[in-house]
Amino acid sequence: IHENPSKNIHTGDPCPPQHGRHHYTYAPVLPTSLNITSSDYDGSSSNGNNRTNIRDIGSSSWDKRAYIFDQLTPADVDCFDPFWSTACTKDYCDDQHEATETAGRTMSIPYSISGLLSPLLGHLVDKIGQRPKIATLASFMLILVHLTLGLTNVTPAIPLIGQGIGYALYASVLWPCVPLTVETRQTGTAFGVVTSIQNIGLALFPLVVGAIYNCNGNRYLPNVEFFFVSCGVGGLVAGTVLIILDKRRGNNLHNPAIRELPAEEYLSSSDLISNNARESII
Repeated sequence: IHENPSKNIHTGDPCPPQHGRHHYTYAPVLPTSLNITSSDYDGSSSNGNNRTNIRDIGSSSWDKRAYIFDQLTPADVDCFDPFWSTACTKDYCDDQHEATETAGRTMSIPYSISGLLSPLLGHLVDKIGQRPKIATLASFMLILVHLTLGLTNVTPAIPLIGQGIGYALYASVLWPCVPLTVETRQTGTAFGVVTSIQNIGLALFPLVVGAIYNCNGNRYLPNVEFFFVSCGVGGLVAGTVLIILDKRRGNNLHNPAIRELPAEEYLSSSDLISNNARESII
């Protein structure tokens, strides 16, 4: 709209900010071009614009003596440099700092929910079993979460709550399945293999995400989310296959770990424990 967007729209002065009606007025959030040197702000103005002294605007603390950009992009703005953070693009840097804090709080949602729910869901799984079905449900939830993040403008907090629940469900059934599917003497090896596969995924997935980001014009959405959707589809297929295989092999993964014993069986078990204890003492 303005011929030179790096100028203050109220006074016509170039940024950094000048004293004005609101004490300080700033240039647009991010100008499209700049041609600023600290020497431009030595001394005071004599044309009635009340140009501030160099000590007041802090140009002595700028990282550079000149800031010349024909086409300014967000990548050029360094909010650790006082020129950008306290002068020319203060509003932009303030918003960026606030956005960083907000993003950190938002991204902590799934891990907080998973940390709180995992023990409760683990106890529930011990009582009801149904591990393959719950794992399949978790994968389906993650598909919905990443489709929502990639294709809608809904606030991220809502799908990330679903992601936290999906994580908690998956963790509650994944690890208990290990000792139920291998012989006791191979339990440690099985846990090691599962952990190894998990860490390989954690090492490779950021590389894949970075490659998708670069191929998508330095954008995460929507292709990165589509990648995670494909991972969820893989988990959905694997969960379905697991349900079928477990039915063929006796529903071992479907059975609850906590089983209510009939009264007579409970008494006989108690008698057996008591007899074994007596024999140990004798």
